[in-house]
Amino acid sequence: MLEQIQVEQAQEALLTIRRRVEQYAWLRHALYTRDVSQDRHFRRVFLSQFKLRDKDREFLRCAFAWLEEHKHREVSFEEALLALYRETGLLDPAAASKLASAIDPTLPVWDTQILYALGVRPMDGQRAQRRVERTIEAYEKLCGFYDRYLSSKDGQTAVAVFDRVYPDTDFSDLKKADFTIWSVLWS
Repeated sequence: MLEQIQVEQAQEALLTIRRRVEQYAWLRHALYTRDVSQDRHFRRVFLSQFKLRDKDREFLRCAFAWLEEHKHREVSFEEALLALYRETGLLDPAAASKLASAIDPTLPVWDTQILYALGVRPMDGQRAQRRVERTIEAYEKLCGFYDRYLSSKDGQTAVAVFDRVYPDTDFSDLKKADFTIWSVLWS
């Protein structure tokens, strides 16, 4: 799935997601220039970019309040996960990873397809504390995968292709590779 990206195919695919790339760049800037807990336009764009539209109003209120409160700090996935869990009672690793990666773009977004390929299976039916622990362990596996991938020839190619198509971004290498991989898979 993620190996031997065809350069020409990836360049063409990246061109088809220009709006998403521009939207992400805008979000990165707006995060630090607006009160994201109150700004409706920011929230609407964030929800579209990160596919969080199915969350209820209270969950989103907690999520954007957390994002606003923590945007000038160093954050971790675990911190976001536990804060959302405490506030909402929901263990939502995808949402937590999106909040944490919005602040620290070197953190990956929870990706069930990649986790499945790494042998991580759903954690339903376990006691709450064990589910939390297993979720954090799964995220650590995802981080390890991306560390290895970004240092590989394929990962470096994915970043280089992104840089050719979008040379003026200040995105993290992880985000560049992520856009490249998913643009190919979406096309």
